Amino acid sequence: MREPLSVDPSRRRELERFNRYVVKGPGPSCWIWTGAIADDGYGRFWISRNGRQRVVRPHRYALALELGRPLSEDVNALHEVCDNPICVRASDALGRPHVVAGTQAENLATMGAKGRGGGRPSFQWYGADKAARAARSRALREAVRGGWNQRAVDLALLASDEPTLF
Repeated sequence: MREPLSVDPSRRRELERFNRYVVKGPGPSCWIWTGAIADDGYGRFWISRNGRQRVVRPHRYALALELGRPLSEDVNALHEVCDNPICVRASDALGRPHVVAGTQAENLATMGAKGRGGGRPSFQWYGADKAARAARSRALREAVRGGWNQRAVDLALLASDEPTLF
C-alpha cells in the first residue's frame, strides 16, 4: 500500500511549481493543467517524498491541497462537474468545485451514468478511447498555455467528431 498523498503548504517551491502549470478559467470554468499529460489523457506531476520521486495526478494533488489533509489510496479525486481529465479546480472559492473526494464505487456509478466504461461507445467530451482523450487533453492544454483564451478553448474542444458536454 502506498503512502497517502499529502501536500504540505510549507513546501513553497513545490506549490509554486504546481501553480505554474495551472491556467484558471473565468468564473465557474475549469482550471486547466498545462504540465505533462500521460497517454490516458490525465495530467502527471512529480513530487519528492522521503527522498523518492513520485508521480501523482494533478487533480488529486489539487484536492489534497484544498482539503488540507492527506488522501489515502481509497479516496478518489472525482471530476464531478466537468468530466475534464486535466481540470484541477478543487476549490469552491468561485462556486462549485469540479474535483471532489469520493469512493471508487461513486466513481464507477458516475461513469455508468455518463455512459463511460463497460465497453460501450463513449460520448464524453474527450473522445471514445484513451488516445482520443489524450489528444483532446493535449489540444486543450495547448489552447491555454499562454493564458485563458475562450475561443482557443472552444476550438480545442470542438476539434473532434465526438459530441461534447461543454
